[in-house]
Amino acid sequence: MTQLSRNPIHKDVYYSIRDDFIWVLSSLRTQEETKLFFYDFFTKTERVMFSKRLAIAMMLHKSYTYEDITFILHVSTSTINRVANWLDVGGIGVTKVLDKLIQEEKMEVFWNKINRSLDNVARLRK
Repeated sequence: MTQLSRNPIHKDVYYSIRDDFIWVLSSLRTQEETKLFFYDFFTKTERVMFSKRLAIAMMLHKSYTYEDITFILHVSTSTINRVANWLDVGGIGVTKVLDKLIQEEKMEVFWNKINRSLDNVARLRK
């Protein structure tokens, strides 16, 4: 689980570091550069966490049920609920990214896998 230090940094320092991090992300020009950064900078747990969070957001955006999301991604309903809450409260940036992803042909492969998993769920429930 990701943890924060008990000794918080000053908010001005945080804002400066955050802005630098955002600049780093926006400076990545290719998928290969981004992938290298992602694998070098984040731990395996963080990579899984971010990936699952995006998948949860996408599945909620496409009106999948909590039950199906839990079964497919092996996440708790409380995790799904947290993602749903931040999508409801704001989520403008995430929603824009989700809309872009939906337009990409690459997402077709992802959704085919999801649909196959749902078919398996339906068979198991019978």
